[in-house]
Amino acid sequence: MAIEIERRFLVDGRNEKPWREGISKQILQFYLKDVSLVDGSLFYQNLHIMDIDENLQDIVTWRIRNYAGTYILTAKGRKIGAAGTEFEWEVGEKLWAKLSNSGLPGIRKTRYLFENNDGMLWEIDEYEGILAGLIIAEVELESEEQSIEIPEWTRLELTNLRGWSNAALSNMIKDADSN
Repeated sequence: MAIEIERRFLVDGRNEKPWREGISKQILQFYLKDVSLVDGSLFYQNLHIMDIDENLQDIVTWRIRNYAGTYILTAKGRKIGAAGTEFEWEVGEKLWAKLSNSGLPGIRKTRYLFENNDGMLWEIDEYEGILAGLIIAEVELESEEQSIEIPEWTRLELTNLRGWSNAALSNMIKDADSN
């Protein structure tokens, strides 16, 4: 288990995009509902995913991600401020194939890595499909009190605003697709 501490910002992409000069990778991710843990075995609906030892009592979001050919299952706990628990497991391509073809709500985006003037590494996500034009930047911190230089191309801070998580955005996509 890790504690993830991050701040998130809406990005103004109308002008220069200095983050595009950095490394970029394609991401496709899906969100799982109806995940259960039974006697140390993790299931999605009736599909056995894996056996685990972790205590997953406070998990609210399950995600499977294809990040440049690496498949990662992530469990996220409820956030309090900018901090929340996070578990990650690398999974195989077979599980990815089963889950990604099952109609799950998902997001496609390009992630850019940008080192800011203060040395902090920012991840800037440019969304695709129905969310095209949306750009969100986040930076992971050592503590919530950590001082950072906020790039001028960021706008509204999203850290404590509900409805801006990737899971919430994927549900909006699914709702829009069903209409």
